Amino acid sequence: MSELPSSPTSAAATRRGAARFVPPARWVAVLLAGAVVLALLAAYVDLPLAIYIHKNISADVDGAFNMVGQLGERGENYALGALLVYALSLYATRRGWSEPWPGAYDRLARGGLLMVGVLALGGIATGLLKHLVARARPEMYFEHGGVYGLGRMFGGKLYTSFPSSHTLTAFGVAVTVAVVFPRCRWPALALASLIAVSRLANLDHYASDVTAAALIALVTVIFLAPYFLDPARQWPKRLPWHWFKRAA
Repeated sequence: MSELPSSPTSAAATRRGAARFVPPARWVAVLLAGAVVLALLAAYVDLPLAIYIHKNISADVDGAFNMVGQLGERGENYALGALLVYALSLYATRRGWSEPWPGAYDRLARGGLLMVGVLALGGIATGLLKHLVARARPEMYFEHGGVYGLGRMFGGKLYTSFPSSHTLTAFGVAVTVAVVFPRCRWPALALASLIAVSRLANLDHYASDVTAAALIALVTVIFLAPYFLDPARQWPKRLPWHWFKRAA
């Protein structure tokens, strides 16, 4: 049996989620606007804000934000968790388990798989940019003689400030949750924003680094969501080894 049964109720529930997608023209506009914002942050905000934080953040506040920032570590763990949700949802559907709400397993399966895709694609983009842009971390400015700006590509960990991996993970998870479960969007986005702020407070990144990562997460979700959540696309409801087969 290569495809899971669907119901009108689950399809309708998924369709309601799909109706919330931003059209491609809008996300292109968001991308262009984001590029302008990043340029302004890099020119006028990044270094002055980092200097202010360095002078005014106490050790206790720094420690508190360090604990918050740990929530954004190891994006692969979030991806594995999302993959587990996907697998369990498929299994529950195939076994005919009763749903906690109409269309629950369909939404969970599609959303879990979407999160895996977002973290994978966003993580690849972030990792490449880190080494290609080779921006010096704030540590280089405050502890290594005022070094600020770009180094040579693949120049080592101290030149991987742009963008922030922790922020990419936080917003990749949060924006996916916001799209799949709109009622949870504000708590998810608030927590992701707090994690982004922690990267600034701990002087691990500049403002444009965390903003770029949030933008990458947003654009990645907008780009991938129609392929995973559109009810007309049945492949997410099939077992992985049947993804590329035509439905009967």
